[in-house]
Amino acid sequence: MNYKIKTLILKMCPRFLFKPVYAVYRGFLVLKYKAFAVLFRKKAKYYCPCCNTYVRTFTSKDYAKRPNRFNPARYMNTKQDVLCPVCKALPRHRILASWCETQLPMLRTSKILYFAPEYSMTRWLKKNGVKYTTADLFADADLKLDIQDTKLPDESYDVVVCNHVLEHVDDFRKALREIYSILRKGGKLICSFPMDPKVELLDEDPSVDTEAGRLARFGQNDHKRVFGMKADQFLQEAGFKVTPICGEDYPEEILPVAGPADYDMNRLFVCEKERVGISSIELCGATKSDESFLGELNNSPNDFPL
Repeated sequence: MNYKIKTLILKMCPRFLFKPVYAVYRGFLVLKYKAFAVLFRKKAKYYCPCCNTYVRTFTSKDYAKRPNRFNPARYMNTKQDVLCPVCKALPRHRILASWCETQLPMLRTSKILYFAPEYSMTRWLKKNGVKYTTADLFADADLKLDIQDTKLPDESYDVVVCNHVLEHVDDFRKALREIYSILRKGGKLICSFPMDPKVELLDEDPSVDTEAGRLARFGQNDHKRVFGMKADQFLQEAGFKVTPICGEDYPEEILPVAGPADYDMNRLFVCEKERVGISSIELCGATKSDESFLGELNNSPNDFPL
C-alpha cells in the first residue's frame, strides 16, 4: 500500500512537492493510529517500542511490486504484515529497541557511531535521550565514511551500530576489522545481517557482479552476499565476544518474528571488544593501515582477532 500511495502522489503532483505532500500523508496516518490506540486500547494488541504506539495490526510492504530490487521468491513463505504503520519498524528494530530499553544507562553515557541509520531506531534513541553520530558513504549522515576504512582514530567509540550493512560492502571481514579498531576496549558492536536458513556460514561469489545476478542469488540487487545461520563465527574471528539478541526472548506484542524476507532473521548480535587481549594488531607491531601484513595474518592458520 505504501508503494501505491507514493506512486499515486508522484502522478498527482510535481516531483518537488512529493516530500512535503507525502509528509502530510504520513502525519495523518500517525495521528490516525495514535488516536485508535487511545480510543480502542483493548483492540490494539500489538506494540511498537520504537515509536511507543499500540496498533491493531502491523502492515506489509509491497516488495512484490518492485521485482527489479527485491526477489519476490524471498517473500513467499514468511509473514509479511510485520511493519509498524507509524515508524516503519521491522521486527529486528523492535527487538533492538526492546534490548536497548534494558541498556539505557550504558547507552546514555556512550559515544555511539551509527552506520546507515534507521529512522525507527534513531527516533527511539532521540526520544530516550541517547546521543549518537550517524555515518554513511552515500546517504546523508553526520560523517561520510567507508566502513571498511573509516580513517577514524583507534579506540574512539564506545558503541558502533551496524544493521544490514555488511552484505553491501566489498569486504565484510575488512569492515569488521575496522570496527574492532575504532572501538574502545570493552566497547560494543551491535549488528545484524541477512541470514539465510538454508546457508550454514556464507553464500558469496565475487563473480556475481550484476544487479540481476545479485537479485536472483542474494535476494536484493545490491546485496553482495547472504550470511548463514552460523555466521556469528565471523564476528568471533574478528576478535569479539558475541552474545545473540533473540526474538524468542521478547513479548509477542512486539511481533518479534522472522520476516518479511526469508533471510530477515529475528536475531541480532552484541559483540564486545574484550578489555584484555590484542587491540587491533599492535602486539605484532603493525597498524590497521598495514594491508599487506593484515592480508598475511588473514590467510594464516593462527587465530588472530582480525
